[in-house]
Amino acid sequence: MKVVIVELVISLLLVVYVCGAEEDGTCRLVADSGGHSHLNESVCYLSCLSSALNKLYTDGERKMLVNEEVYANASRILDDMEGKTGESTEYLSVISGVMESEHDKLEKLITYGNEMGDFVAKAGGLFAEVNESVREVRKVLPSALMEANKYYAAIAEITRTLWDDAKAVKSDDEEVLQCRNGKIISTGEFAVKCSAHTCPLEANVTESNLKMYKDGCLEINVMGGSVSKCFNLPRNNLYISGARINSSGVLEWFENGASFFRLIVKVQDIFAPLIAPFAAGKPPSVLLTKMTNITSLYSQFNKVHNNFTSLLLENNITGNVNKTRSSF
Repeated sequence: MKVVIVELVISLLLVVYVCGAEEDGTCRLVADSGGHSHLNESVCYLSCLSSALNKLYTDGERKMLVNEEVYANASRILDDMEGKTGESTEYLSVISGVMESEHDKLEKLITYGNEMGDFVAKAGGLFAEVNESVREVRKVLPSALMEANKYYAAIAEITRTLWDDAKAVKSDDEEVLQCRNGKIISTGEFAVKCSAHTCPLEANVTESNLKMYKDGCLEINVMGGSVSKCFNLPRNNLYISGARINSSGVLEWFENGASFFRLIVKVQDIFAPLIAPFAAGKPPSVLLTKMTNITSLYSQFNKVHNNFTSLLLENNITGNVNKTRSSF
């Protein structure tokens, strides 16, 4: 009888503790008793965080690669346009003294030169925007990618290992449920249908979406013995030596035992510092559009430059100019 009474008191204390956590404030609570959400939804909440971090990393990596690629191509094109325009300008300054009898052709050459200058100016304006974008991305995105990857690895590891013991066991034999040499025997598939409310960050990571997490954090609280010691003890060792240490304090794993645990994920601390760095620079779609425009200007420029060169070749104008030792 005394044993039963003691167990009853402990159970009541655990229920009060879990319920109180939701009422008093701290995080959005997912628990096996009295939580805002049922315990089986915890994998959905955690998967949401790891997926959001993975998307940030993937999009950020693509942004950085596109920025560098567009910068390299635009720089090459602009260098070529500026080089050809410079040569043409130099040539015009030389031939103006030997074409006094060919005023019309000289006017055409000057017109072509002005047109080339206009194209260079337009391309240069677009390149300046690309250059500024690359500068911003290079400054903040590499370190932000490292942070996102670090948090992703920690949360993904927790997501992967958290609910192995919640899988449907294929055998009713109690022996199957026991630990044998540190290994688990016969576990079946575990499927959870995640509701929309478990993933506020599904559409995007924004300040307003982060506010949907109570006090900016998520607490997963198992106090009713809903986990198996066969998994929980190795899990405890794994998190203490891995995920918790490598997460820079944004994951708190404490009050753990053979069949209970408490995990707090500081969602605000993870994502809020990443919003600005991942928003730095121009998105790939904008950069690719600018690259298309620069390429179009380059094509038009080359047509004008070809006209300029063809006119120079007529009536041996270049031969007359070569006598002046021009390097064009």
